[in-house]
Amino acid sequence: MTAVRWAVLGTAQIAAGEFLPSLLAEGGGRAELVASRDERRAAEFAARHGVARHTGGYQQAVDDPGVDAVYVALPNALHAEWTTAALRAGKAVLCEKPFATDLPQARAVAAEAQRAAAPAWEAFAFLFHPQTRRVLELVRTGAIGTVREVHGAYHSELDTAGTIRGDAALGGGALFDLGVYPLRLTRLLLGDEFTVVSADQRLAPSGVDLATTAVVDFATGARLHFETSYTQEYAPAARIVGDLGELRIAAPYATGPEDTLELDLVGEGTRVEHWGSDRPLFTDQLAHIHAALSGTVAARHRLGEDAAGTLALVDAIRAAAPETKGHP
Repeated sequence: MTAVRWAVLGTAQIAAGEFLPSLLAEGGGRAELVASRDERRAAEFAARHGVARHTGGYQQAVDDPGVDAVYVALPNALHAEWTTAALRAGKAVLCEKPFATDLPQARAVAAEAQRAAAPAWEAFAFLFHPQTRRVLELVRTGAIGTVREVHGAYHSELDTAGTIRGDAALGGGALFDLGVYPLRLTRLLLGDEFTVVSADQRLAPSGVDLATTAVVDFATGARLHFETSYTQEYAPAARIVGDLGELRIAAPYATGPEDTLELDLVGEGTRVEHWGSDRPLFTDQLAHIHAALSGTVAARHRLGEDAAGTLALVDAIRAAAPETKGHP
């Protein structure tokens, strides 16, 4: 298979620290071009990370005939615009989450993705990890019985003042940055029919949320207890409770070598499974993307199929939280 030629839009740490190492580890593609509005920054990034070429404009990158796919690693508020531009240029896309910052925008991008010749994905790497497949297998085969509750949390203690994460105009805040992970996992488990029972947000003076909590009921009969924040130490976790037992996932979104999945069944005790990995974050997702682009597998979890549902949940939580009133 010919290596997929990638353009990287933006010089963010996620691009340098996660995407490029994953691309190298997976082996099915190469970094052909990096784009930044600051061309000097693009040149420095290219030299430091072994990217073949650089440019000072995003449009030049998506239009480049030597590029097959585009990785969008820009501030959240720019994701929809440049995902759309890349799709219209005939490029496959991997966009950092969230790929849009509200539901109407998400629906517009999803519609564009359905019309496009090339597929697009949101950068939820955990969807392609073997641990997630195992969790789905256990839930769908009834190993823990009927799911009654999902406890989804993602915290990371961060000072957001003066950063992109703290800028409302750029789509900052804990809900967009961290909270979309447990929301996406919950949708995978419970579907898209939901009612927000209660929600609360604590906002920074800039208007971004420092913490968000919510209780959400799903049509399956299960309830989500959700929380995310920039005010507690790093803690991504998930617990799925059924009437016959529960699953506890130590690292649901990015597994390290020692991370475990615990299956605790009524009357049978706890079984520990090791699904940890030292592979770079996006390795499994890139393997799937490259295989899909070569035509050897059908594309899964692509934009235009189910991704807009996460933004529906985000918008509903924000609307239900009284502290968000008056903030766009």
